[in-house]
Amino acid sequence: MPRYHKKQWRCFLGLFLGLVLLLGVNYSGLVLAHGDEEHQAATKVFMGMDQPVTKVVSEFHRAIQTGNEASVKRILAKNVLIYEGGNVERSLLEYASHHMQADMAYLKGLTVIMIEQQIQVYGNTAISTSVTKSSGLYKGKSIDSQGMETLVLNKETGGEWQIVHIHWSN
Repeated sequence: MPRYHKKQWRCFLGLFLGLVLLLGVNYSGLVLAHGDEEHQAATKVFMGMDQPVTKVVSEFHRAIQTGNEASVKRILAKNVLIYEGGNVERSLLEYASHHMQADMAYLKGLTVIMIEQQIQVYGNTAISTSVTKSSGLYKGKSIDSQGMETLVLNKETGGEWQIVHIHWSN
């Protein structure tokens, strides 16, 4: 059996996680095959909440909902990749100049309740998945929706966690 170095294993883990995310995106249309089928929760709905990275995830959510642009920009990596509504933004600069202000304005008038959240840490990479319920008014329109979010974070050289990928869907 061949022996692998730590660096090779980290590379393999990164490629594996990337492939899992990519396949999840490519097969997301399969949800149509399930119709209105009900699913029972088989796992704990809140998991990993004692991880240090959880503070960064919570700070990001608070910052984007309260319009704290400086905190959002500090937490997002410069090369963040954001998938939302069938669109892709490929950097913090692109997000900040396009959808960030609109996302903040939208969330500011809503009450967002975390229904489910799991955070898993794999060395210097963490994945946060969550389901939220949002309600309130936006531009005079009543909002009552459920959303899902996946955040991928990397621990940088200085020990700070940054979000490198976001996938939002309703």
